[in-house]
Amino acid sequence: MDTRDIVDIYQLEALCHHVVDAPDQSRFPLVFTDDARFDGRPSGGPLCEGMEAIKAFFALGKPPHPAAHHMTNCWVREEDGRVLVKMKWLVPIPGTGGFAGGDNDDWVVRTDDGWRIKERVATLRYPGEAAGAGAVWS
Repeated sequence: MDTRDIVDIYQLEALCHHVVDAPDQSRFPLVFTDDARFDGRPSGGPLCEGMEAIKAFFALGKPPHPAAHHMTNCWVREEDGRVLVKMKWLVPIPGTGGFAGGDNDDWVVRTDDGWRIKERVATLRYPGEAAGAGAVWS
């Protein structure tokens, strides 16, 4: 992995948040593999296996999804033969003026069409269920 790969992976991660926020789902293949896995259970959401299941989850609209997904603090590394990404995410909590935040832990793979997310685990860190952030995914 070189600097160009890291930049491309950063671009992939940023694009992903634009893609899941848009009503047009035609760009999902630009960020996920066909057999991708999205595990939202640590954030109170579902486990989605395959791009079509991921698309169906995000097709539910807003609500139940947050109005916008924001990402920051993206860290790319190689570990045990995999390319992994850890980043922070923030989403607005409707009606409160507040935000919920957490981590995305991604496994990304290089395909013939560029880097794609093979697996994402989204974990809620703040403010947690006690502060009403369960509504982030429900």
